Amino acid sequence: MSIDDLYDFQQELAHGRYASIYRGKRKRISGNGYARHQYQHHCALKVIDKNEFWGRVYNGRERVDTLVREVAVQATLTSGDFQPFFVHIYGIFETAENFVLELEMLEGIDLFRHVSSRTVLEENEAALIMRDILISLATTRRLGIAHRDVKLANILMCNNCANDISDVSVKLADYGMATFVGVDGLVRGRCGTPGYVAPEIFAAGTNCGYGNKVDLFSAGVIMYVLLCGYEPFYGETDAQLIAANKAAVAEFDEFDWGNISSDARDLVSRLLEINPDERIDAIEALRHPWIVQRAPPSKWMKQNSVRNTSKDDSCVIS
Repeated sequence: MSIDDLYDFQQELAHGRYASIYRGKRKRISGNGYARHQYQHHCALKVIDKNEFWGRVYNGRERVDTLVREVAVQATLTSGDFQPFFVHIYGIFETAENFVLELEMLEGIDLFRHVSSRTVLEENEAALIMRDILISLATTRRLGIAHRDVKLANILMCNNCANDISDVSVKLADYGMATFVGVDGLVRGRCGTPGYVAPEIFAAGTNCGYGNKVDLFSAGVIMYVLLCGYEPFYGETDAQLIAANKAAVAEFDEFDWGNISSDARDLVSRLLEINPDERIDAIEALRHPWIVQRAPPSKWMKQNSVRNTSKDDSCVIS
């Protein structure tokens, strides 16, 4: 069978180092094993060029287990009770030339484009988005998973939330850099997007590890951008950007932050804490006054006994 036997490809949505993502439809398979021109469902198709991928592995630019980890992590996250906050994976299909991931198709745009069209967000809208990001990161930490590439472009908006802001607003996507925490509680490997990378990843030596609290730092960068419209770390060259990212000194210019609440600045500062031992974790962040006062619990949170209240000493996710 070929890819075209199972899927009908529509427009290309994105193109990366060794993969392209398309809007598509899954064809219905008849009893004799042939695909009929009747469609089972719409989907997003991530098509990986195996020659490109293995070329990068051969040149030391990609890990040999990348694809296995990506599928395993995404399947783990979308098979349990917390699946509303992660892009679903429906199946995989492999040919001699390609490896295909059949994914949930969301109609909303990614958070980068959303912010670009608005410049900055009102605090209440930003809090709703951060609430769902924090719930997703509380789940990954509980399951022993590190995403390691949390950034605006990897947060997808759910346009079905337009009619009900108490519903799930965003989903975490793109698990190409995700991995499971080792038996020692650490993750290894330097990866991520400069400007969003937790300082402990830069500091980790060849055989040294770090905890999966790294994603909370990246969430702090996202929150900073949502509220002021630009990233906290910058430089005229890649080296300067990385140096600023490693130093993790975020400034709150009065011109841009003067009308933003002190609670918002406090939560951003605690997420961008350079010391991971002192950095706020996802559960604590969900209890922070800025989240509690501005982001009402979603329907799904109520149904699954997920509480974001600073008055309740029990676990936020139960």
